Amino acid sequence: MDSSNGGRTSAWRSAAIVGLLGILTTAPFYVWIYRLQSRDSSAAAIGMPSMHMNQMGVFWAFPVLQATGLAALVWAYAGVALGLTRSGRRMRWLPLSRRQTDRLHRQISVLVIALILVHALATAFDAMGDSLVSVFVPWQASWQAAVLAYNLGIFAFYLAVLLGPTYYLRDTIGVRTWRLAHRFALVVYVLSVWHTLIIGADIKYYNWVRPLLWVAQIPLLVLFIRRLLHPAARSRNGVWSGAVRYGLACASAAAAVGIVVILANGSYASVVHSIQ
Repeated sequence: MDSSNGGRTSAWRSAAIVGLLGILTTAPFYVWIYRLQSRDSSAAAIGMPSMHMNQMGVFWAFPVLQATGLAALVWAYAGVALGLTRSGRRMRWLPLSRRQTDRLHRQISVLVIALILVHALATAFDAMGDSLVSVFVPWQASWQAAVLAYNLGIFAFYLAVLLGPTYYLRDTIGVRTWRLAHRFALVVYVLSVWHTLIIGADIKYYNWVRPLLWVAQIPLLVLFIRRLLHPAARSRNGVWSGAVRYGLACASAAAAVGIVVILANGSYASVVHSIQ
């Protein structure tokens, strides 16, 4: 009984810490963007001078949506890295037990969903023609040039909401089904990254941000390859499972090499434009 109470207390404490870290991550982004926008020198204000975005009473939601979007991406990155570490063979240098890593991973996932929700709601009130329909229903974006970016964000949000609670439904749906569903969490992250690369005003404006975002994906690809080649437990599907794992590992290695080539050529912006 005492052990159970101690476990719950520890879980609530770590959840509170993660929530606080989420606020502390969002706040600097918000203050930075708010100050720039109020001076008409933010990326969005410079890109859309006719909007007069320094009218903060009108465009108050814009710094909120940008700050929460950036914070969500940071924490999604941390969650994916932790998840890949958790699902592979344990790294001895990691100062967390498997149970602690698992709990932290779940709490970060909840934080990311909360940040994405605030990001979406702030977008609906950005005074740029958006609404609850345009931010939650695909192909309804008021800005036609950004329909793909909006759709990627919408699909990422719904997939995250669908996958998030599956951990707590393991006894109902079965552990095997849960593990299969949980693998699609990587899809949420990939959709979020492309959503950011395509539509993120600050990502486009500051020349160092976009290449940094590309570079940051290489460690995740390395962790993913490690996870594929050294899983915590072998699958019972034999040859088929092995072929899929090695195929994905080769594709991930090719993606890492591709990122290096793209950065070396300085063509990271043109790649994003071609996707649009």
